[in-house]
Amino acid sequence: PSLAQAYGFLAYSIVLSMIYFDAEPDEALLDEAVDTAKKGAALDERDALIRFMYGRALLARGSYREALDELETAAGLNPNLAVVYCGLGDTLAYDGRIDQAIPKFERAINLSPHDPMRWAFYAYRALAHLFARDFDLAEEWARQATRVSNCHYWGYAHRVAALGHLQRKDDLRQALAELQRINPAFTCEVARKSLFYVKDPSQVALYLEGLRRAGVCES
Repeated sequence: PSLAQAYGFLAYSIVLSMIYFDAEPDEALLDEAVDTAKKGAALDERDALIRFMYGRALLARGSYREALDELETAAGLNPNLAVVYCGLGDTLAYDGRIDQAIPKFERAINLSPHDPMRWAFYAYRALAHLFARDFDLAEEWARQATRVSNCHYWGYAHRVAALGHLQRKDDLRQALAELQRINPAFTCEVARKSLFYVKDPSQVALYLEGLRRAGVCES
């Protein structure tokens, strides 16, 4: 009960179960994740990884300002922890500050270019470019994510959404086939549900429109 990182990892697992796996988004569970991470941070306030996980739980609950505070604290505690900068970039992008977000992703990639989770650095950057309507860069970074062997299906979905806007038919056909191979059950409803932490409805609408134009959604 005094192991601080256990609370951080438990909180992060709750969050990831809703974003990357099949758990239904649930406000009570998100509150539990935040409270659990806060307890971990209280047990060891100088552990950068716990502060990162606390920040991610806050982001998932939609508390962007507080999330940024925690992530900045984590960066101050460990300026070389690459995943923190990915978290900062991600949060800034959802807050509409794309110009500030991109250098954070670059920092994460430069700090850990062979990171086993680098697909996430690329995929979240792709999403930021997509929200900025820079669909060419969104497609390129999503493609880089899919080249990492353990890339989650979200990297493939981001590429499909970008290509849906670009309407590059040959690339879209191949990307859509890859997404369906990785996750045959992926639909626009899955995307809408799993993007619960994106508070700006125009960002969600833009993403779903790319999927619709790609043929993922029913007309």
